[in-house]
Amino acid sequence: MSYKLKIERLIDAPPELVFDTMVDPEAQPEILSGEVPGWALWECAIDLRVGGKWTFVFGPADRTGEPDRITSVFIEIDRPHRFAYRSSMFIADWGRSVDFIETLSFEERDGETLVTLELTELELEKDRDAFKSGVPGYLDAVARVVAGRVANR
Repeated sequence: MSYKLKIERLIDAPPELVFDTMVDPEAQPEILSGEVPGWALWECAIDLRVGGKWTFVFGPADRTGEPDRITSVFIEIDRPHRFAYRSSMFIADWGRSVDFIETLSFEERDGETLVTLELTELELEKDRDAFKSGVPGYLDAVARVVAGRVANR
């Protein structure tokens, strides 16, 4: 048995802008700032192609302690409608990795974008439940960064 999580957000911007912001390496520090108090993005690289990797290291801002490390491999890219990747996330506090597939879809809705984020193939219910507390904040952060980009146009 595996577990899944589905969360939706309506973002006031066109799908192209939301999609591009989510996969822009330069946007990642701003998206992730404030996600975990006292933590910052240490490293990030995105090779946006099927088979390409999205890697990042996220840990204490003072770079002490063990960071989280996420390695994802893109399995689908259909700009600006959808992308998906297979991820392995080492969570330092848990002392173990969590593997899953994440799929994001972007549907235009009267000038806004309905973002649907789905995590599938989670092995443990407690992992799914833990992601329930963090994923909404991530989507809210994406919406905040996108709003800033819209304002600066």
